[in-house]
Amino acid sequence: MFSIEPITGVNLPDGSLVLTYDDGPGPNTLAVAEYLSGMGIEATFFVVGESIEKLPHVPARVRALGHRLGNHTWTHQMGGLTGQLEGGGDIVDELTRTAARLGGNAEPIAVRPPWGLWNEAVARTLNADTLLAARHVGPFNWTIDCRDWAGWSDGIDPAVVAAQYRARATEVKRGIVLMHDYTADLPDIAAKNRSAELTRALVPMLIADGFRFIPLGVVPIQ
Repeated sequence: MFSIEPITGVNLPDGSLVLTYDDGPGPNTLAVAEYLSGMGIEATFFVVGESIEKLPHVPARVRALGHRLGNHTWTHQMGGLTGQLEGGGDIVDELTRTAARLGGNAEPIAVRPPWGLWNEAVARTLNADTLLAARHVGPFNWTIDCRDWAGWSDGIDPAVVAAQYRARATEVKRGIVLMHDYTADLPDIAAKNRSAELTRALVPMLIADGFRFIPLGVVPIQ
């Protein structure tokens, strides 16, 4: 079932963080997933259907490593689901096609809309398809976002980006962390992606600060 308001994790207990990654799978996805698995951390990877077509073997491996796969639409259009709906696009198909590529994925499937763009009309349209709504939950947005993709575009060292995330986590104390293991609609930035290095730098920092990592599935539905 799709909520009218996005879920952000603001109601989590202090010191609790959920790690999430968007737009993959990409070349760095498995490195991120393997590192986190080795640290005993379950993340959620919100995958794009068109990205799965390029690396079809990766989602099953990510799931086997103990992580959750979420639905991030098929095309990840710049206008998001709100823009697609306003333009007469088929947003039900955007989610249905990607869900079909997540075979074996635990349900309900978590959903994150591209760019976090969401409104009541989108929720109402998706909930009208009762089968789709029964298979999904969301939308899950975020509490902590330091625009890691912009860091890759500007050539900023991953350790610096990690310090930015650390500062923001310390400030807000809890929530859902947004990072990108790929950038689906920004190929120039995708080629510069350094999410694996960011993750290896950030996780020890957060552990040292006393944060604990929890699965997306325990986030309260607001």
